[in-house]
Amino acid sequence: MAVKNSTSAHAKRSRKKAAASSSLIPKFMKNPKTTMALALLIIDSLLVSFIIVYVPYTKIDWDAHMSQVSGFLGGERDYKNLKGDTGPLVYPAGFLYVYSAIQYVTGGQVFPAQILFGILYIINLGIVLLIYVKTNVVLKQHQGRRLQQLLLKRQIVMMPLNQRIRNGFMISF
Repeated sequence: MAVKNSTSAHAKRSRKKAAASSSLIPKFMKNPKTTMALALLIIDSLLVSFIIVYVPYTKIDWDAHMSQVSGFLGGERDYKNLKGDTGPLVYPAGFLYVYSAIQYVTGGQVFPAQILFGILYIINLGIVLLIYVKTNVVLKQHQGRRLQQLLLKRQIVMMPLNQRIRNGFMISF
């Protein structure tokens, strides 16, 4: 009799797991914050693609960064001698290591670098939106539940609308 009960208990657990996994997507989509964050991530991905293809690159720092990295990769280690179009190198050594890797991956070309920075921007945005959705963080002084939900949704919507962050990643890196 004990074997029969354990078998039926196992069967019940298996059915519960199957039901839970099949209802995962509807649960995911029932949460309006998650749905909104996912929609914003998709819309912003499309916007980033549009920016990469149609908005002209602003030559502010890229050429200077690449010339500084080229000097570093050429063996120069004296900061006074590492210069670019905008002047001497002012970033720490970590910058040189990171941008050396970026130069290796992109070949020093702007378009592949824009794609790389676009991907990094979308990953960054996705992580921040995930944190917002998972933690339900809102300003502490607001106590009403409805007001908290409204503020959280506003914070989620405002995240991809921050043009300065997108421009830092996309246009003038």
